[in-house]
Amino acid sequence: MKDHISNYSLQHFIPSSPLARLIVVTGKGGVGKTSFALALTKVLKDQGHKVVYNNFDQPINEDLLQKVNVDHFQLELIESAKLYISKKLGSEIVASWILKTPFFKALFNMLPGLNQMILLGHLINMLEEDPKLTIVMDSPSSGHALTMFEASHNFKEIFKTGKIVEDIERLHNFIYRPGVLKTILLTLPTEMSLQESSELDQSLKRRDIADNHIVLNDCYGLNEEVVNSQEELPEFLQRKVNLEAEVIKNPENNLSFAHSHCASNSAIDVIQNMVKELANSKEDNHA
Repeated sequence: MKDHISNYSLQHFIPSSPLARLIVVTGKGGVGKTSFALALTKVLKDQGHKVVYNNFDQPINEDLLQKVNVDHFQLELIESAKLYISKKLGSEIVASWILKTPFFKALFNMLPGLNQMILLGHLINMLEEDPKLTIVMDSPSSGHALTMFEASHNFKEIFKTGKIVEDIERLHNFIYRPGVLKTILLTLPTEMSLQESSELDQSLKRRDIADNHIVLNDCYGLNEEVVNSQEELPEFLQRKVNLEAEVIKNPENNLSFAHSHCASNSAIDVIQNMVKELANSKEDNHA
């Protein structure tokens, strides 16, 4: 068994310096995005980088973050919108009043992506104010990430001119600058999941977002117990391992990294396993 998958891993993920300023971790629900984003934040912090975790307007598990020992911050949509409007109008009081109007609340329903653009703009402001900061963003889903990146283009077309367009131009000028944005497309080691990630990769590239990395998660064939097993594996597990091997060894899949399956139900154990594997990964010129 060990000989069969000894060259199974892809050890070239941790990026070279300078580090990307905004690292977006996305993928379908249930693939392990939060665990991976926290593990990556932890590894980069341990390497001496100034890095924080954010999960983009979603509830944060404070207990888990404390155990992992990573820095984080919470963005609230209403607070971000209030800050944006108050800066434009020069008044927090007027901004608070606008936010309470039925029109403003309806605006979010009428214009999909407006909330993503406001929150993304908040992130960009933080990065502009602190040139040493890197943000690892845990995106709720692949659809969310695509909507977020599409939003600025869509609103630019809607408004054509004015202060909002000027802000969108500033956002574009920053985020599309070389070395600023890196997108991690996390997926399970199956052909169907990989196909979905590849399609998302192509969709992002059509929007000039090119620094994308497909990362496999939960690979049984990389688990140490499986690798070092001297006994014959159950047929169903052997079949799964063989399918994973085909996926990983196929050069057309353009994979950047693969994580092993962690045989534990503990979120901390899963994250620590990812931290160990990422920390041991080798730098690659294309990362």
